[in-house]
Amino acid sequence: MHRLQTYSLETLPAVGGAVLVLGAGVYGDGEPTLLLEGRLRTALELYRSGRVRWILVSGDNRHATYNEPQAMRRWLMRQGVPPLHIVSDYAGVRTWDSLRRAQAVFGQRQLVIVTSDFHLPRALYLAERMGLRAWGVAAPSTARTWHRRLRLWTREYVARHLALWDGWFPPDARLGPREPTPDDWDPVR
Repeated sequence: MHRLQTYSLETLPAVGGAVLVLGAGVYGDGEPTLLLEGRLRTALELYRSGRVRWILVSGDNRHATYNEPQAMRRWLMRQGVPPLHIVSDYAGVRTWDSLRRAQAVFGQRQLVIVTSDFHLPRALYLAERMGLRAWGVAAPSTARTWHRRLRLWTREYVARHLALWDGWFPPDARLGPREPTPDDWDPVR
């Protein structure tokens, strides 16, 4: 099995294929939270540097008034990313779902995962349990206050225990048919 590692923007090799950006909330006006914007900026830099060829945005869309993938897509398009290089996963409610859908629905066997530093170890663990070849790049954290950072780490502490359970007893993810990606219409690797 490929050893999962964390890289910086500068040390990640050019791997081609997709970068998976994991959701992290949107404001009431539909714009990404600062935490999510940090993840998007990191993915954008990887895309612009040519280390990845396209971007898979995955997040929560359980309610008509809340749509993380749509917010991420709009933000990336405003930064100049062509719409054909952004694929949206609207059923990435949990990290497990996002990774499993990247594998089963979007056909990825390897990918770069971009998320926050506190979340990256869990995402890489789950990717490994699924048999995905993954490279992790931590986005800078925007939690400036100690109580916000404590809240994020407390939530992550609980989520890591759930991830252990998920790794041992994989839950069902909302899957569907295989969806096309830029790898299908531009298979240069």
